Amino acid sequence: MPTVVREDIDALNAVLTVTIEKEDYEPDFKKELNELKDKGAIRGFRKGKTPIPFLKKMYGKSILSEIITDKLHKELNEVMNTKELTFMGQPIPVQDQKPVNFDYNSMEPYSFKFELGKAPDFELKGVDKSTMYDFYKVKIDVEKVDERLEAARKHYGERVESTETIEEGDMVNFSAVELDGDAPKADGWKTTFPILVERIAEGATKDEIKGKQKGDKVRFNIFELEEGASREFVKKYLLNFTQADIDEATETGDMYEGTIESVTRQAPAELTQEFYDKLFGADEITNLEDAKARIELSLGASHQGQADSLLYRELRTRLIELNRDAMPLPNDFIKRWLKVSQEGKADALLSDYDKFADDMRWTLIKNKLSNLYEIEVTEEEIRQMAYGKVAGYFGGYADPKYLEPIVKRMLEDPDSLNGLAGDVQADKLFYKMKESIGLREIPISEADIKAKYDAVMKEEEERAKLQKGASASDEEE
Repeated sequence: MPTVVREDIDALNAVLTVTIEKEDYEPDFKKELNELKDKGAIRGFRKGKTPIPFLKKMYGKSILSEIITDKLHKELNEVMNTKELTFMGQPIPVQDQKPVNFDYNSMEPYSFKFELGKAPDFELKGVDKSTMYDFYKVKIDVEKVDERLEAARKHYGERVESTETIEEGDMVNFSAVELDGDAPKADGWKTTFPILVERIAEGATKDEIKGKQKGDKVRFNIFELEEGASREFVKKYLLNFTQADIDEATETGDMYEGTIESVTRQAPAELTQEFYDKLFGADEITNLEDAKARIELSLGASHQGQADSLLYRELRTRLIELNRDAMPLPNDFIKRWLKVSQEGKADALLSDYDKFADDMRWTLIKNKLSNLYEIEVTEEEIRQMAYGKVAGYFGGYADPKYLEPIVKRMLEDPDSLNGLAGDVQADKLFYKMKESIGLREIPISEADIKAKYDAVMKEEEERAKLQKGASASDEEE
């Protein structure tokens, strides 16, 4: 079995030596050669009769290299996955590591040395009830609450006859006759139809109608009366053409005189228990004051995501600041690791190294909290996260039978699956942190929280563009 020796240089740096002896790899080497002999068909030899020395000469170096490399990676993975220590980045060969000559004749021991960067051991500060964080609570304008309540009352109300001047929201029932000039056309087309005032095209005709009452007359171009209505729509629904009329290509003039036969208006529902039950559920709300409070809460909930995003941003910033001194990093190792592993992106990352270092600290903080809170992610939670994301692509509304194939593909893709699991873990971690800290509620208007949220999102987008640009440079190289 290979020997692994770790020499701690200091609290943050170590050198790992992995030695693979002859007895560790020789059996595998011989096995590979014998399998190649049994399976391979080498020109000039019968199958299964190729001499081992010949196979060694042809393939020995590559076989030995693969065996040694596999065993080395296995040992490195075991070291990196140990629970006792957390390492930064990945092992990198020491700077004076000589190239390896895989000599299948000498069968000598192979020794490899790697630099390791160790994560700092720290006591986390800032995740307790005594540490206060700003949490924005949106203050909803009283007028907006009243508007929502009135809209609900109209929704659950009933249409009643109105003799008052027509206004927006009314339904007007017309009896209309075709005109010939300024007079009704002899044997002209007659029709009756209802139309909502908000469906009438903006302009002089709509303004005139809104100044009328039941019994008044209005002249209009019937094909321009309803906003966005096609000629075919008007014939079918306003002129009431039958299919036979359409098939026979029946036509009519554009100008009509309409008599307002009746006007109906949505009367708001009374503030009764029946109304409250319809709006909030049975016996949930019993009075106007509580109804307004519930509506205000509901309107504020639409900004909950923005408030949580801003809180998450503050948590990240504050926790890094509070713990930075207790979280020294093996900076020299990390910089060398970036140059070795990132190549094209290394220069961009190193140019803003302090931010990159804080990203690593934040990862360590999240890992520590995940262990503290014993956060686990289930398959069902991942599936629900996938459904939520896919439904979001369709504006939140989609038949599950259309979502299922997309979700299935997402769950079958390893990168997508890992991303979903990470999102679930991040959500669970955030809400655990939110429960553990002190929240200082800060009243804020809808406009102000939107401005703050947009500013944060813009900053994140610009940062993502820089990272993407670095990635693109890496791919070009």
